[in-house]
Amino acid sequence: MSTDDMHDADPDTGPDATFETCDFNVADAAELAQIFRDAINVSAASEYSPEQLAAWARSADDEAAFAAALSEGWVRIAVDDEGIVGFAQLNMPGHLAMLYTAPRAARQGVATLLMDDMHMLAGAMGAKTITAEASSLARAFLATQGFRDTGTEVVERHGVSFTRYLMAGKTR
Repeated sequence: MSTDDMHDADPDTGPDATFETCDFNVADAAELAQIFRDAINVSAASEYSPEQLAAWARSADDEAAFAAALSEGWVRIAVDDEGIVGFAQLNMPGHLAMLYTAPRAARQGVATLLMDDMHMLAGAMGAKTITAEASSLARAFLATQGFRDTGTEVVERHGVSFTRYLMAGKTR
């Protein structure tokens, strides 16, 4: 990792809270799948029913398929001294496909750090906007990042329905 990849966490997390970002390595796929499941089952627990949480988290149970999905876009991971704390995926030409933070690092600036990287990549791709289909939890975060609602959709995962929020934000 270069020094350009070093970012400080939010100031209220203390002087020792630093995170770095780097590119995804397929060897990290199993750990990212676990962060995906943990983020859903812990961080999103207040927003969704137990059936919705189980159906959503199940999307990472086939780790080979999950790794293949990650390989379809550009993925950045955030790490600290203890390991991976989050990841984000941007698909061309500027679609935010995933953004997940480990519960132990929630609300410490990890998602903001990863979004900075996503904005940089989207701009390099020539995208003027970044689009996303957001959960209710991600919707609130993306709104703080300048994204606006453009609609809603209902999708089904493993036989369970979810409302997603279609959002778009200008690249920085």
